[in-house]
Amino acid sequence: MKLSVFFHHIETAAKQRGISLPEMVKETRSYGIEAVEVDYAAASQDIAGLKSMLDDAGMGVACVYGFFRFGEKRDSAPGLAFLDAAAALGADKVLVIPGFIGGDASQEERSHSLQGMAAALKDMCQHGARQGITVTMEDFDDASAPFSTSDELLWFLEAVPDLRITFDTGNFIYRGEDVLEAYGKLREHVVHVHCKDRSLDAGNGGAPKLCVDGTKLYPSPVGDGCIPLADLVDRFKESGYPGTYAIEHFDAVDQSHYMKQSAEWLKIRLGL
Repeated sequence: MKLSVFFHHIETAAKQRGISLPEMVKETRSYGIEAVEVDYAAASQDIAGLKSMLDDAGMGVACVYGFFRFGEKRDSAPGLAFLDAAAALGADKVLVIPGFIGGDASQEERSHSLQGMAAALKDMCQHGARQGITVTMEDFDDASAPFSTSDELLWFLEAVPDLRITFDTGNFIYRGEDVLEAYGKLREHVVHVHCKDRSLDAGNGGAPKLCVDGTKLYPSPVGDGCIPLADLVDRFKESGYPGTYAIEHFDAVDQSHYMKQSAEWLKIRLGL
């Protein structure tokens, strides 16, 4: 059991604080955060340099995430290259956002896109297994993502038996789904967790995420918002979840403060 954070947050914190990135990485490690979640598009520019910086701070890579367009083009090659990069970074999990479907797509077009995504994910699961990497998807907060609810994710799990779930605590609210009920449906497939809280208070600052029903959600430190994180963490523990708790709060006005507060809250809840 360990804590991770999105590397993007560390980069943003360094800019907000006016300090070097290696310095901010080392400070983040001092919060009790042992690993990072890495954006493939950014990391692929200098994989060796990123790994060296993390190694120097005593941090690892928990998961690499990437965006693809498998529904438009049935070619899994980009996904296999993505897995090779994750292996080079030492990650044992990846998060795949396989594509999006426009609201004006016909039923036939939607079905074709979904089948393309599933086919690529199957290839990725096979390739990942040979490298000791688990391929996951998450509940993604976008109307054009055909995997933003638990039922949509269950479709992918049935279509791709070796696929697993990264459970994002703060994204089910986007479509108005109860997060505790969603966890009950997906629990046996969860191998990674994004600890994302949301605030209804505009005073928190940061760019809001607009839900389907029009509700504005603002960034929040973990445990300080409207998502029932305490109940969720208890359920993760009751389920025997042994894995990583990844801190996530994009667009936070003070990333270093949010990271430290989130880590402190999680360490108390998890007994770390």
